[in-house]
Amino acid sequence: MISNLTKHRKSIQLVFGLATYLAIFVLQVSLWVVLGVAVVLGAVFGKTFCKWMCPMGFIMEKMTSKLSEDDSKRQMYNYYKLGCPVSWVQGLLNKVSLYKLKTQQETCTSCGICDKACYVTSLNSEFSFFKKDKKAPGAAFNCSKCLKCVEACPTKSIQVRV
Repeated sequence: MISNLTKHRKSIQLVFGLATYLAIFVLQVSLWVVLGVAVVLGAVFGKTFCKWMCPMGFIMEKMTSKLSEDDSKRQMYNYYKLGCPVSWVQGLLNKVSLYKLKTQQETCTSCGICDKACYVTSLNSEFSFFKKDKKAPGAAFNCSKCLKCVEACPTKSIQVRV
């Protein structure tokens, strides 16, 4: 199921991004309402708005798609860290959200593929999915729950859990 979601993530982001754009600029929905919805979503899913629903996130990904993979990761890392008020609120809620990224240590082979797929771990050495002495990247302020780590794990040791 996760691979189906991640495979269609950009399409999902485009649809939700357009809906967000239309709600704000056509239907004149208050930004406070958008922020309120973001708080509820953040409490449940964590920082998902940026990678799954934000029109600006979609544009940023398109703009950085022509860069090298490392440069693109660096730009998106900084955008998701600084971003906007929705990003800030949801980033703070990553630590307490109901859905978490969990590594099953029993099945993890410590291959490091997950850390290479994740922009948080590849750009910040304080975080790792498999190194026990590091912080969990899924709870990091700038983790946008793109689920590339889950998709990349060959043993399916990283899972989205409640």
